[in-house]
Formats: sequence, structure tokens, C-alpha cells
Amino acid sequence: MGLLILFSTSFLVGFSGASAPGPLMTLVLAQSSLGGWRRSLEIVTGHAILEGILIVLLLLGFQAFLNNPIFLRIFSFIGSLFLIYSGINLFLDIVKNKIFSPSNTDDPPKTKVYSLNPSLILAGALTSLANPYWLLWWLTIGVSFIAQAKIYLVIGILAFYIGHILSDYVWYLFIGFIGGALSLPFWRKVYRYILIVASFFLIGFGVYFLRYALLGRT
Repeated sequence: MGLLILFSTSFLVGFSGASAPGPLMTLVLAQSSLGGWRRSLEIVTGHAILEGILIVLLLLGFQAFLNNPIFLRIFSFIGSLFLIYSGINLFLDIVKNKIFSPSNTDDPPKTKVYSLNPSLILAGALTSLANPYWLLWWLTIGVSFIAQAKIYLVIGILAFYIGHILSDYVWYLFIGFIGGALSLPFWRKVYRYILIVASFFLIGFGVYFLRYALLGRT
């Protein structure tokens, strides 16, 4: 498997996984609707940092430890609580009208100076940790890619990693632009209800993964 093939394959496989509906996509859609497409970059950066750390751990031989059911359930428990909290917090903000409502549709949104939000980077990492399927993917398909990448040493690992996370950035930036468009005046009458649905999805994903954390099955 040449470096170009390794890069291309990791991008395509990663893209197919990134485009699948899930808690990370829901979080990106909701947050970008509230604060613009840049929030999608912050969230996926947290996801990318976590995956970079995971690759290092796998290269150091921690696969058996990471595959331990207790480890999987602990991190799924932490992440699922975060998803539930995020969903409830988003819903309460809507109910309390902290998010602009349809009655404000004639008022243009205020332009804010962009600043990095570390909490969204953490949110991206925690949302990924909540999903046990994310780690299981890395312990199966991801490990296979790493085995091929190691043939080319550091360059191979970088080709695989960059190809993989590039798919995440491309897809979630696209979702971020969709979310950002929902905050435009034309869409404000319907976007509030979309956020309500997103809040319930976040809570639902959290409860679903919490079931795995507590009972050991999804």
C-alpha cells in the first residue's frame, strides 16, 4: 500500500464514517447554528486531538488496555453524561429564550469578534468518548490501517492520520455551514425548532450510550 493509496483510502473510509449521523454531527449542527461555522472547526479539532492521542497509545502497545470492557464503559459513562448535560442545557436555553426566538426575526444578528473557545474543543473530545463504537472502530479498522502505515514509519502514520482527520474537517465544516445558515433571518422561524430536536437527539444519544456504560450493552 503506497503512501498515496494509504492517504486516499484513510480519507475515503474516514469520510464514510464521518458522514454517518451521530452525536458529533448533532453537536456540530446545534453549536454552529448558535455561533457560526467556526464552532464546527473547534469541535472537530477536539475530536482530531483525541484521535491523535489514541494513535500514539496504540503505537505504544496499549491496545489490550483500551479494549478492556471496564475502560470502555468508564469513558462511555463520562461522555454520555456530557451529552445528556449538553442536550438539557441547550433545551433550557431555548425555553428561557436565551437563544433568539422567531419574534426577533427582523433584528440582524450582532457581529461578534471571533475568539477560540476551548470548551468546544473539549466538547468534541468528550462527545467522541461517549460513543463506544468510535473506540471499537479504532481497535479494529483503525489498528489495521496503523499496521499498514507503520511500514512507512513516521511518514506513513502521518499520511494515515492526516487523511483520516481531513475527512472529518471537510464533512463537519460542511455541516457547520449548514448550521450557520440556519441562524440567518430567513430561517430563524424554523431553526429554533430544529435546535429543540437536536437537544432531544443529544439527550437520546447520551441515554443510549449510558445504557452501554451501566449494563455493558447497547
